[in-house]
Amino acid sequence: MTEIKQIILDKYFERDDGMPDTNQFKITSCKFDENQKMEKDQIMIKLEYVSVDPYLRARMNSKKTFVDPFKLHDPINSGCIGKVLKSTSDRFKEGDHVSGYFDWKEIQIVKVSKEILMADPNIAPLSAYLGICGMPGVTAYYGTVLIGKPKKGETLVVNAAAGVVGTTVGQIGKILGLRVVGICGSDEKAKSLINDFHFDSGLNYHSPTYADDLKKACPNGIDIFYENVGGKVSDPILLLLNVHARVACCGAISVYNKKVTDDIGQRAQYIVFEKRITMQGFLVFDYSDDDYKDAFQHLSKWLKEGKMIEKHVINNGFDQIIPSFIKIFETSNKNIGKVIIKL
Repeated sequence: MTEIKQIILDKYFERDDGMPDTNQFKITSCKFDENQKMEKDQIMIKLEYVSVDPYLRARMNSKKTFVDPFKLHDPINSGCIGKVLKSTSDRFKEGDHVSGYFDWKEIQIVKVSKEILMADPNIAPLSAYLGICGMPGVTAYYGTVLIGKPKKGETLVVNAAAGVVGTTVGQIGKILGLRVVGICGSDEKAKSLINDFHFDSGLNYHSPTYADDLKKACPNGIDIFYENVGGKVSDPILLLLNVHARVACCGAISVYNKKVTDDIGQRAQYIVFEKRITMQGFLVFDYSDDDYKDAFQHLSKWLKEGKMIEKHVINNGFDQIIPSFIKIFETSNKNIGKVIIKL
């Protein structure tokens, strides 16, 4: 028997409870029998990398939102990479690396399903399967390509641009010949968007001249807006949308920690009507297996060819999972790229 650690959701916290903190979580220890009998089509995995993402906040409410809530006192789960210790599946063997939605539990047995995929380090670095070549990258691809329907020479604006989704959106835009403007929360991040990710412009929304800076950065208006934030950050963007612009609504992190009814600002309906704008909310799970394969093939190819880069914030140790998750909601965080915990 081996003693292992797991992280459970100890109590729900609703949107109007504000920012998450350590009180909602509990790290517990339990015994795990590595010699237990396994059923057919199961794998025993040891976690190697854990992803923390903003959407997990919605699963910590007691009520269903766009995703089902976690069960209280059960382990939390998210996108992870694990190493196969044992297998009764024809798809995976001992020593393989796999990506999937696994519990925050050091060792576990999982049923093999189509959602569990091989993470081949010969195709992309293992960490990339939680970033550019994983759920965030595929989400970026769907919104930019399938909803944005980009045409060479158009202008693309993305907010939360210094995160893994935002940097991937911008890099896809540049590959497809777009003018790319990224909105982020600091001058340091804005410089990184230009110098590291080759955006045409990077803007700090905290700047008192943000709205004017945005107009200067988008002299021909905005054709594609990839929305991750909502609220006051997005209001000036809506005013610059062109006729028949496309808006891909991937998230609204500005309101994840407060009531929707508190998010009252500029109304978009008249702008949408006047400019005949297409505005679509979406989840990565809305799309088919073929769409996923197409996105993965493009992203992994561009990464291997050096047309895209990926930056990570890698924190080490199981005990860093909770603080790493909490920090992504702090507007003062200095994270650029994907936040990953290496075990």
